[in-house]
Amino acid sequence: MKQQSSPWAAAIPALLSFFAILALILDAGTAVSAAGRGLQLCLETVVPSLFPFLVAARLFTGSGAAQWCARVLGPVMGPAFGLPSNGAAAVVLGLLGGYPVGAQTAASLYGSGQLTRKEAEQLLAFCSNAGPAFIFGMVGGLFGSGKIAAVLFAIHIISAVLTGLAFRTRGRQVPAATGRAVQPPSKQLDFSAMMAGAVKTMGLICGCIILFHVITAFLTRALGTWMPPAVEIGLSGLLELTSGCSRLPQLEAAGLRYCMASGFLAFGGLCVWLQTKSVIAPYGLTGRHYLAGKVIQGTIAVLLTWGIQVLFPSWLPRSLPAAAFPNHTGLLRATAIVTALFLCAMGIWCLQLRKKAGKEEALDV
Repeated sequence: MKQQSSPWAAAIPALLSFFAILALILDAGTAVSAAGRGLQLCLETVVPSLFPFLVAARLFTGSGAAQWCARVLGPVMGPAFGLPSNGAAAVVLGLLGGYPVGAQTAASLYGSGQLTRKEAEQLLAFCSNAGPAFIFGMVGGLFGSGKIAAVLFAIHIISAVLTGLAFRTRGRQVPAATGRAVQPPSKQLDFSAMMAGAVKTMGLICGCIILFHVITAFLTRALGTWMPPAVEIGLSGLLELTSGCSRLPQLEAAGLRYCMASGFLAFGGLCVWLQTKSVIAPYGLTGRHYLAGKVIQGTIAVLLTWGIQVLFPSWLPRSLPAAAFPNHTGLLRATAIVTALFLCAMGIWCLQLRKKAGKEEALDV
């Protein structure tokens, strides 16, 4: 017998929608200003640094380069994470490309039959991470130190690995090849479809960023008058990663800045979670382990950051140089584009090798 849903289940979204529309009408200036800042962030930072990675990730997984990555790093995936070697590509691209490239790669591997649904869901718990372009370009600029950015990036990687270990299925025998062919692999890549998919994903990501900039602006306006600055910045970072990180210089305590920056980077924010849901939904994945994984990773990252400040205080100094974010935006873009070009070149090279192998097989027949 089918249970009737509570009337509140439909009433709550309706009430939230009503108050959201009312707020937009009564205070349109706040919405327009916040949306403008979000759009500016997308055009100046997010699109230049992330779009090349979205294209490169699709080329990487579709060209056969993922199999090459599996051969190199695959022996670690089984013993460490209880996953097949094919999942190595998602871990590597997730650490290089930033949010949500790792999730996009894991979904693509599932869609091409290289991972099962269960394996892809487990992989999503720890494969999607902030990339070096964002950490060194933005966070390093905020702290005015590449050394601090390197320490935070190392903490970020370690926390992701420990989260993967936490989700490991014990006693599991991992086969050499697994998965079912949801989409049969093709001999030729459809570049138009690849570009269209990357553009669609980029649009979803930018839409989420603009939306959460507006939400954060209204919450700050409503609650900021009585909320302590640290709590306000923490709420901002939990909602949207970039907004939270950009406000860290407002905190006087350097130790708190480090811990909050590390936690923001590892958790990613609800905006990134929504982005991840949007890129995995077309493949039928739920991402049921993703949010739990990010909470665990964020907790580990904060604890590691606190421990390093106690044991190795020179690594994360209490006295900070002046923030130099404007001087690091070029580094953010350059790092992202160079790494994406490298991945594209590797994908094209693997595609050429696959074509050559196909011709040799045809001649043998």
